[in-house]
Amino acid sequence: MHILPVSFALFTYTGYWRPVYWPVNSIKYWMYNVYTSFMFTLLQSFVVYGLVDTLLSDSLQEFVDKLYLFLSVFGVSIKLVHLFIRRRQIIGLGEMLLKENCIPRDADEASIQKKFDRNARQVAIGCEILNEFCAFMATFAQFYPFLKTRTLPVYNWAPFDLSSLAAFVSMLIYQSVALCLCANSSVAHETLIAGMMIQICAQFEILCHRAHILPTLLMGAEKKSVSEQDLRARERLIIRDLIQHHLYVYKFAYTVNAVFTLMLFIQFSLSSFVLCMSVYKVSHMESLLTFHFAYTFSYLASMLIQLFLYCWYGNEVTLKSAEVRNAVYEMNWTTLRVRVMKDLTIIMMRASKPFRMSSGHMVTLTTDSFTSVSILEIILSRG
Repeated sequence: MHILPVSFALFTYTGYWRPVYWPVNSIKYWMYNVYTSFMFTLLQSFVVYGLVDTLLSDSLQEFVDKLYLFLSVFGVSIKLVHLFIRRRQIIGLGEMLLKENCIPRDADEASIQKKFDRNARQVAIGCEILNEFCAFMATFAQFYPFLKTRTLPVYNWAPFDLSSLAAFVSMLIYQSVALCLCANSSVAHETLIAGMMIQICAQFEILCHRAHILPTLLMGAEKKSVSEQDLRARERLIIRDLIQHHLYVYKFAYTVNAVFTLMLFIQFSLSSFVLCMSVYKVSHMESLLTFHFAYTFSYLASMLIQLFLYCWYGNEVTLKSAEVRNAVYEMNWTTLRVRVMKDLTIIMMRASKPFRMSSGHMVTLTTDSFTSVSILEIILSRG
C-alpha cells in the first residue's frame, strides 16, 4: 500500500496482509497464502489454548489474572478476522486517496502530506517499540527463570506432559512466539485505524490550504479571461473543485468510520475492561523492581496509548473539519465577486457541522471520552 507503510509492513511480516501488487499466478502469492494459513492457525490455537487455561483456573484471583490477558489475545483475533473481511474496503480506502483531488498539487501541499505521513510513521514505530518491550519482558527476558523454575510465561496448562525438557521448551517457545505475534498484530491494526484518521486530517489541512489560496487563483483566472462569460466558467471550475474536494474528504471520513466503527467499539469495550484489571493489578503489586511489574506496567501503558490514539486522532479529525469554515472565513473577501461569495457560503454551512468519528455509533472519539474512561477505570479498580 502507498499509505501507512509501517502498519502494512507489520501485517505483511505477521502473515495477515498479502501485498496488493503480487500477481495471482506467481509462486510467492500462493506461498504467502500458506504462510497466512499457518500464522492464523497459530494465533487461533493460542486463543483456544488461553480460553481452556483460563477456565481451568483454581481460584477467582487466578481466573481474573488470566482473563485480562486472554481478552487481549481474543481481541487481536477479532481484529484479524475483521481485517480479512474488510480487505477490499481497506484497499478501496487507499485508492480513494489516489484520486486527483487528494493528490498534492504544489510544494506546500506536498509538505503538508509529508508532515502527516511522518506523524503516522512515528506513531507506528513508537507503538511497536512499546508493545515489543511488553512482549519481551513477559517472555524472552525471563527465559532463564522460566527454565529454572519450570514455569510458563502466560498459561500454565498444557495438553501434554511437560516433564521432559524438550516438551517444556517447545511450549515455552510456542507461548513466547504467539505473544509476540499478538503484540505485532495489535500494533499494526491500531496504527492502521489511527493512520487513516491522520490521513483524514491531512486532507482537511490540504483543503484549508486551497481555501486560503482561492482568492489568488480567482485573480489569476480573471487575468487570463478574455470575456465575462469565460471568467464565469473559470470561476465555476475553481469553486467546483474546492466544493468537490470538501465533499470528497467527508466521503472518505465517513467511509473510514463505516469500515472500522464496529471494530472500534469492540476494541474500546475490551480495552476498557482490560485496563480496569491492569490498574488493579499494578496497584496491588508489592515489588516494583521485577520483570513482572515491568511487563504489567508496559502492558497497561500500551492499552492506554491504544485508547488514547483513537480518541486523540478522532478529536483531531473533528477539529480539522471545523477549521475548514475558519479557513474560508479568513479569506480576503474584498477581492471576491458576489457570486463567488454566495458559493463559499455553501462550504461554510457544510463545515459548520464538524465530522465526528464514533465507536459503534455510540461513543464519540474525543479527548473528553478518553478522560472519562480513564477516570472511570481508576474508580472501578479501586472499588
